[in-house]
Amino acid sequence: MKILLVSGGPSLTRQVTTALPVDADVLEVRTPQRALAVLDEGEHTFDVILGDADTHPTGGFYLTREVRARMTDGHELPPVILMIARPQDDYLCRWAQADAWIVKPVDPFDLAELLAAVASGSSVPALPGVGTLGRAPQLGPGGGVTADRTTLGGGRGALAPGHEDHRD
Repeated sequence: MKILLVSGGPSLTRQVTTALPVDADVLEVRTPQRALAVLDEGEHTFDVILGDADTHPTGGFYLTREVRARMTDGHELPPVILMIARPQDDYLCRWAQADAWIVKPVDPFDLAELLAAVASGSSVPALPGVGTLGRAPQLGPGGGVTADRTTLGGGRGALAPGHEDHRD
């Protein structure tokens, strides 16, 4: 598995690397701008982008929106998983159109399952602190989509495909 890791510091990097398969090929960068430059250069291919939502100066939500914008321009880019500080940030993950997200501090077993599922295009397992759009992101009027399924707290349960949650 080839992973582009966007991590603001060594503490999060240590949390993440304990969850990675031993054969994972990881390129780590410290800022969303550097991650976008690596993607734009096209010298590397990745199975997934794993980004910290709290990276400076612009954050993982910016990174995700920029990846989505490049995809609408016809670029083939990998799915994006964001690591968020608070369960309430799931709203921002859906707005940014991250393929999935996980609450920090990340559980290494949950992160390993999430990475494997997203990289392979499989369904994301229902795990504590993990959420997903449940389908391929699509930019549209208003710049966002509604989640098909989310497993984060706040009284939200799994939604059947095609049903929308208008509680945001």
